[in-house]
Amino acid sequence: MKVRYGIIGLGTISNKFADAVNREKDIELVSVAARDQTRADEFAKKYKAQKAYGSYESLMNDPEVDIIYIGVTHNFHHELVRQCLNKHKAVICEKPLVLTKKEAQELVDLAEKNNTLLMEAMWTRCMPAYRKAQEWVRAGKIGEVSLINASFCFHGTYDPENRWYNPKLAGGSLFDVGVYPVEFSMGITGEHPSQVTGVAKIAPTGVDESAAFSMIFPGGAVASLACGFTTDAMDEAVIYGTGGKIVVENCFGLMKAELYEGRDKKVAKFEEKVPNGFIYQARHCAELFRAGKIQSDLIPWADTVACAGVFDTLRKQWGLV
Repeated sequence: MKVRYGIIGLGTISNKFADAVNREKDIELVSVAARDQTRADEFAKKYKAQKAYGSYESLMNDPEVDIIYIGVTHNFHHELVRQCLNKHKAVICEKPLVLTKKEAQELVDLAEKNNTLLMEAMWTRCMPAYRKAQEWVRAGKIGEVSLINASFCFHGTYDPENRWYNPKLAGGSLFDVGVYPVEFSMGITGEHPSQVTGVAKIAPTGVDESAAFSMIFPGGAVASLACGFTTDAMDEAVIYGTGGKIVVENCFGLMKAELYEGRDKKVAKFEEKVPNGFIYQARHCAELFRAGKIQSDLIPWADTVACAGVFDTLRKQWGLV
């Protein structure tokens, strides 16, 4: 059976998701929705969707939509996901799912109560290279994980109206890009941090524009992480263990992973390149729907809730509400 997707919010990220859906054989894009009918019509034509709606609720009520992808700005996630779940519509929502641990737990509880699929679109954790790195860690190929270095930083232009810097749109580097190294680290260790500490540079608009933070895990691993809009930092992420290391090209969409014994002896390499890495999350979510599952084994609810808890802790330390 073909799983039918609908998309709410037709910005840049939704273009990438629509393209991914169109590259797959067993899924299809049937409906799209924007607050402006003309924009919806243009998007539907571009990606060959059958229907275009000028309201989000109309798409939620479409009986031909199996899964709704939500690609709006972060500040709207909680309410739109809640509405979808109350209509018993499966949801894959852009990262971060929500902004606080309380909101995350509310949505998880609602999904469980309504027996409805809910998945955070943390696409990196569906990538084959990331899953290979997890496999190597679980198999003890590098011994016990002791240190993770990862960052997602790029040089953007300061604009108080841009979603990166606008607090009304839930701007800030932690929400936008910091979520990647946080969830990267939790997925590798298989644990949630027991201690989180960090510092941030606050922009004139009152959001964090760059940050450096660390997480300590119950098993003893330490993650040294960074995020920001102020510089193009090194993308490479490294997982160090007591007997070796794993080097991946980044923590936010990796397609290559290399396994080292000791400090320098490369013993394995995995690479799978595709033109659009979103295909893996679109495919995975569809597989969950077909199987009647309500949460992902690759991006479990507990990790999404824990990640939101990291947000709470760091933002409190930084004096952000």
